[in-house]
Amino acid sequence: MRIVIVIACLLTTISGLSIAQSYSISNEVMLRNKSVSNLLQLRFCAIEAYSNEIKLKLQQQPKDQQPVASPNIIYEAAGRKPSENVIVNTDKNIEDTRSATTSYRELGISSVPKYYALLIGISDYKFSNEKLADLDNPLKDVNALNLTLQDYTFAKENIRILENATRSDIIDELDQLAQIITEKDNFLIFYAGHGFWDEHLRVGYWLPSDAQLHKKSTWLSNSNLKDYVAGIKARHTIVISDACFSGSIFKAREVADPLSDYGVSKLYRLPSRKAMTSGNLNITPDVSKFFEYLNKRLLSNESKYLSSRELFYSLYNAVINNTDTVPQYGVIQDTGDEGGEFIFIKRN
Repeated sequence: MRIVIVIACLLTTISGLSIAQSYSISNEVMLRNKSVSNLLQLRFCAIEAYSNEIKLKLQQQPKDQQPVASPNIIYEAAGRKPSENVIVNTDKNIEDTRSATTSYRELGISSVPKYYALLIGISDYKFSNEKLADLDNPLKDVNALNLTLQDYTFAKENIRILENATRSDIIDELDQLAQIITEKDNFLIFYAGHGFWDEHLRVGYWLPSDAQLHKKSTWLSNSNLKDYVAGIKARHTIVISDACFSGSIFKAREVADPLSDYGVSKLYRLPSRKAMTSGNLNITPDVSKFFEYLNKRLLSNESKYLSSRELFYSLYNAVINNTDTVPQYGVIQDTGDEGGEFIFIKRN
């Protein structure tokens, strides 16, 4: 089969060698040891030099519109030995690379931001009773959110999942993340499980899997969480709590208009520490409408950028129209918020 590769817009210097050539190649193309029968027209897109290697990125346009069978094409260029095979990226990889580069420029940053997530789900309680019942859905919600976040710029290896975690498990994980996350990174914390509001002390708590109702030393207070939110050196931190939580930590925020690229850049540049909760001081149900609409909005979002504020207001009416709870969103006080917003970046 005949493949024409046109190499254009090419002026790259590697070790003093200037490259500006065109090739016509006739060869058998193998896709992971499978012959391809359809003719492909391959157009050269870019050449990048990394040390002594050249990565060719080609756009693939199957003439008969048949999908290409493999994510990589290995071919032998004219005059090359078999050992000098070149691996060519597919359209999707090229588009992802282009889109990512553009996104970072629009955010006004020079390097790739890392997004970390700590997802905590508590379904089984060691000391469960009629006042501290086991829950059916938190683990399901955590695993669903794990998949959803990977539609955004959360790398799979940067998503930590704690299932039925004890208080010490949560503290240990936060300690580890505090050593990893830098001021260039972004951090999302999600909790689904029981919560408790102490009206006398005016303190909210998460109840880990080893929580005992009459032993608060086994609970995780919002003041403990605030200490970590303030101490972890992320550019942006968002806490999403599907449990009752102290409404007193919030400051009121107004509904935002859709963000322009300039707005995104400005909001991303300013550090933020925000929280979003399923209810103010109310007990939240096991089957969470808050999480249902949260996940639904993230999945249906078609914008390249989605701020945490826009996400909240996109689900607010749906939650209050279908539940007895009123979701809350705002600044976590005294943790270093400077007016920015957590920005979700959608993958292409």
